[in-house]
Formats: sequence, C-alpha cells, structure tokens
Amino acid sequence: MKQSEGLHIEYGTTRIPFVLSYGRRRTLGITVTPDKQVTITAPYDASLEKILEKVGKRAGWISKQIRRFESYEAMLLRRKIEFVSGETLYYIGRKYRLKVLEGSPEVISREGRYIKAIVKSKTNQKQLANLIMDWYKREAKIIFQERFERCEYILKREKISFNQLLVRRLEKRWGSCTELGNITLNLSLIQAPVQCIDYVIVHELCHLKHLHHGPKFYGMLSRYMEDWEKRKNRLQTVRIFE
Repeated sequence: MKQSEGLHIEYGTTRIPFVLSYGRRRTLGITVTPDKQVTITAPYDASLEKILEKVGKRAGWISKQIRRFESYEAMLLRRKIEFVSGETLYYIGRKYRLKVLEGSPEVISREGRYIKAIVKSKTNQKQLANLIMDWYKREAKIIFQERFERCEYILKREKISFNQLLVRRLEKRWGSCTELGNITLNLSLIQAPVQCIDYVIVHELCHLKHLHHGPKFYGMLSRYMEDWEKRKNRLQTVRIFE
C-alpha cells in the first residue's frame, strides 16, 4: 500500500496533519487512533485535490475525535498520584513504575523503567511524597538549566535582559516571567518531553521582550519555534502536581 506523509488540512486556526494511504477500495476511509494520528485511506485512482476536498468536509469530525482522545488522556494523567508501589510516574516524557522499598539511607533513583524509592517506612505516604517531589525538583533544576542554555542565543540575538531561572510548583501556568528578567518554570514540566520544556522556555523568553499575547509576541515565537502549537497541545496531557 502506497503512503504519503507531510499532508494536512486546516480547521479554523488548527492544522491537522494526516498520513494518506492508497488501497483497493471504492470510498474514502478516515481513522483517528488514540495517539491522535489521522490516517486517510483512498482509492488508487483518487486525485489529491478530491481527497483534500473530502477530508476538509470531515475536518470538524476529525477535530472532535482528536479532542476526545486528548481529554481522555488528560483525565488519566491528571488524577492524583498515589505514592505506592506500582504507581505510574512520568519523567522527561517517559513512563515509569514506582517501586517502594524499606531501607536506609532514603534515596530516589531511576533503574530501567522503574523509579526506585528507598524509605524508612513504606506506609508513610507523606514522607514518600516529599522525598519524590524533592527528587523531581533536583532533576528539574538540572534539566531545565540545560534546556535553557540551548535557547540562550535568543537572548543575545534579541538583546534581551535576563536575570535568573527559577523552578516552582505552579497551579495554573507552565511558566511565567517578570519585568526584572526572572523566568519561573513549573516543576510539573519535568514530566513532559524535552520538546515541551523547550516550548515553555522559548515562550517565556519571548515574553521578556513582549509582555502580551499580541501579533509581535506570536511572530517572535513562530520565528524561533515553527511547531510551537503542536508542542503546546502535547502539554495538555501532562499532569499538574497537586
């Protein structure tokens, strides 16, 4: 079966990419999978112009299916963390299982697909939660600083004044900045893929020059990160620490 990639349709301000396949069929088939990939299957003799026209007419339905999967995934990820063995934790976009063991000294480590926690008491969930959050914060400071340094060229190119990078738990924002040149990143971002971390960093860097969400801000954001919308949408599935 022949396939074509790099195609997309526009629905409002949203760009919906899809993979086009040709097969032995009479009508156009549209499939949206849980990972939000859109696949169009068309007859061998269908023209691209006709395919785009028909897919465009179904754009509303396709968008609805994508949102449904996004909301379901977000519901799973945004539930409260239970700090017990077997719990699912996320780190830099990867899924891990929590393994809790009793012992000393108390320490958190990554081993294969597990985040291993050694604690004095497995039943003291508050102590375990604090230990894991402290570990996340130490990791976040290292990772966020590394990703920030990759974007420092923007500061020089745009002649932007910068003071310091902070990591805190935020309830409603992934990041924030001040007129003094301080950028704060949400600790919860440590769960997201580096592409999403980079998006938030670049977003806040742009705010250091444009403290609004006007055309100049989005123009600058698009100049330094063409696929920022895709990265932003991916953040919808990342859990906010409570």
